[in-house]
Amino acid sequence: MKKFNTALTCILLLLFLSPYQFSQAGRRPKTPLPQKTLNLLADEVSGQLIYNNLVILAGAPWIREKKEFSDTLYESQKIFDLVKSYGIETVRLDRFSSDRKMQYAFEGEFWRIKPKKKLVARLDADTALVADGSASVDITSELIYLPPLKAKDIKDWINTGIQEKYKGKIGLMWSHPRRQFAEALDASGLAGVISFFAQDRYFDPDQVVYTGGSYESKANLKFGLTVSWRQWTELLEDLESGKKIVVRCKTKVEEFPYKFENVFCWIPGTEPDKKGIIFTAHLFEGYTKRGANDNMSGCAVQLEILRALSKLIANGGLPQPRRNIYFLWPDEIIGTFEHFRQHPGFIDSLSSNINMDMVGEGLREHNAVFDWTECPNHLPCYLDGLGDSIMNYLWRTNDIVTAPDSMYNPRGQIFPIPMWEKNGSRDAFRYFTHEATGGSDHICFNNSSVAVPGIEMNVWPDQWYHADTDTVDKADPTQLKRTAFMGAACVWAAANCADEILEPLLDAVNAFGYGRVGKRELPKALKCVDEAKANNLQQKVAQALNLAQFAAERERVAIESVEEICTGSEKALRMIQNRAQQWKLYEASLEEQILKYGTHRAGELGIQAPIKAKPTAEERKYDKIFPSIHRDVRSQEFWLERSDRFKNHLKQNPDALKKLKASKRQQESIRNFINGQRSITKIRSCVMAETGKDLSFEKLIGYLEFLKRLSWIEY
Repeated sequence: MKKFNTALTCILLLLFLSPYQFSQAGRRPKTPLPQKTLNLLADEVSGQLIYNNLVILAGAPWIREKKEFSDTLYESQKIFDLVKSYGIETVRLDRFSSDRKMQYAFEGEFWRIKPKKKLVARLDADTALVADGSASVDITSELIYLPPLKAKDIKDWINTGIQEKYKGKIGLMWSHPRRQFAEALDASGLAGVISFFAQDRYFDPDQVVYTGGSYESKANLKFGLTVSWRQWTELLEDLESGKKIVVRCKTKVEEFPYKFENVFCWIPGTEPDKKGIIFTAHLFEGYTKRGANDNMSGCAVQLEILRALSKLIANGGLPQPRRNIYFLWPDEIIGTFEHFRQHPGFIDSLSSNINMDMVGEGLREHNAVFDWTECPNHLPCYLDGLGDSIMNYLWRTNDIVTAPDSMYNPRGQIFPIPMWEKNGSRDAFRYFTHEATGGSDHICFNNSSVAVPGIEMNVWPDQWYHADTDTVDKADPTQLKRTAFMGAACVWAAANCADEILEPLLDAVNAFGYGRVGKRELPKALKCVDEAKANNLQQKVAQALNLAQFAAERERVAIESVEEICTGSEKALRMIQNRAQQWKLYEASLEEQILKYGTHRAGELGIQAPIKAKPTAEERKYDKIFPSIHRDVRSQEFWLERSDRFKNHLKQNPDALKKLKASKRQQESIRNFINGQRSITKIRSCVMAETGKDLSFEKLIGYLEFLKRLSWIEY
């Protein structure tokens, strides 16, 4: 009887619970990775461990010890040691010298001497106090208020020279002076400036953002100090009330040779000679500003990804990946470029870059969302569709979900598969995907001289961005865990793209592509036709067709980029080719749709229906010429306008820039689309689609010839 009752209970449980359980399992958001792998990653990565490492790496915005400038900087040594402590031997601490010099402030004090002596701020407690560019000083003088100068005033002050009412005084000003503004103050005899700088002075009136001014090599204007909005307004109120204030400003600034310190490590793959994936997150942004979220959060998250994947591989939970997984933690942007210079050919071993910059902030506390910056138009990649599928999984499993295709009960399912930390928030996960932008290390990879597709993960807005209050308490262990999960899932799908996950990966890339074209280029193309008049319908239809072709080709190339990470089996290649063919057919359908709508508009305007124009003689001619980045430039030079070849050419040809008729935006776009595989005609079409502006062959050829004379490109 006991056995019968047990069996009956089990049957009843199955009858009552299985529909809900089965619906849950069947309605989990799809990603390229199987649920078993997602569970492994979610269980292993720890947001609390990341948070603990943040405390170790950036527990407070302290002043550096002097020995760091002759030995090793704190963060690079500490993160190197942490990697080694995990039993990982494939790690280096690369040091590269530089011809540059840098200044670092070791001491800073700001005293209010009269009417009552009081310490206002000191550097060891207020790390953003001394403005960049300041010299060593010890000055006691009267504080005076200086309102912003107009352009005419600046010229007058420069011409007037020393003014007794400003000579040797310290100015309370709304901002630190730069360029001609600083020259005017220096000419007047002003000794220094007290200013404030905050992201939002009303949201947080006590924060101070790291900043600087043009104080270098000035005869009189030697320094700047930055205080909070609250402190600054208290000084202003006293001055406006007629009080005479005397202050003492003391700084100690020393100069050192600049140096690069990059921590570089990797998880070896079974196919090390084929293209791998690289994580980047900057350890430094200059040596003065030390932010927990910007950007030790990115480094600490990736450190945890490295630890978690290495452990899962070691204990057999995951196999050795097929492709190498690299980690580079440099000085922001300049350190990444230096890595390329020091290791020629390294970029050829990469299929994509995942950059993390400010990824640990609590979403609710910052009124923020998780932000994914896409690969640029000139470097379409599988990474955007892959990332979108992982972020969608996190959203649908960590929010209040009531969509018909979700895991739900009649009242809405709250956090169906919760991913949070005990000491973290219970924030819902929200994300936003947008077109490529700059500002962090992913731009090094997207640079035309490198041409490796790169994305950025980010939390924005950040209420404490670049401020001395960018401290560990703003980070959220839950958000840190979710970011590590996303990064680990994305890199694992890319680095171990076996045939069984290829189809869902292609599904994800396809779905993202159709959504992107539907939201962006297709509405623009149809609006272009919609706005056409009788005298320009044919031109507008041509513009719309070019935009549609550009969009479809971008998504087709994103599909084809999967070839770089797939197994190369006949099945895999056939599957990728079939999906690419879908985009060729979709391009044809977009063309048909635009032409039919053009015919409709022609009927409304009472004119002849537009047609798809045949290639012109110029288009046919330049479709046979393929510019590429010059072999001496690739992975060695990155900013045309900063290069010696550019500067020397302008010295010898001062009117060279005036002859270039392409706009700055067009010039940048032209350089980006040069890859040795696009013809001049194709580059022109891409630039017109991306910028929305016409580009004649005359302008394009003129700029290409300019680049060729500089040996920046070759044909």
